[in-house]
Amino acid sequence: MRVLFDTSVLVPAVVDQLANHEAALNALVSYTAGDHAGYCSTHALAECYATLTALPLPRRVQPVEARRLVEESLLARLTVVPLIEADYLDAIRRVSHDGLSSGVVYDALHVRCAERIPVDRILTCNLPDFERLRPAGIVVMGP
Repeated sequence: MRVLFDTSVLVPAVVDQLANHEAALNALVSYTAGDHAGYCSTHALAECYATLTALPLPRRVQPVEARRLVEESLLARLTVVPLIEADYLDAIRRVSHDGLSSGVVYDALHVRCAERIPVDRILTCNLPDFERLRPAGIVVMGP
């Protein structure tokens, strides 16, 4: 099975201080082993770093630690798919066509990546936004 991981699953997978850490980590481990193949977009890497370094946690994730988590925990398990200009334009067109605004465009980038690979599933903790983007032939589910 081919699975694209959204940032909302990748971040708690590597941060044990978050409530959904166990489920996210189990999903990351399960869907990147055996017959499964895990993917994320280049955009997801930047989102992960930004989120990791901004989390309001008792023990803050420092920039060097965030870089290490991205490189050692995520890049070691996932195939990273580069986004190109056409992907960004497609995401913008998709959300504008549906009258959607703001940060949902970032989810549209993940959907575009998932459709281009293509994958069987998108794993996200942000189900409503992904469901309203209606990825073609892809199951959207939580970890």
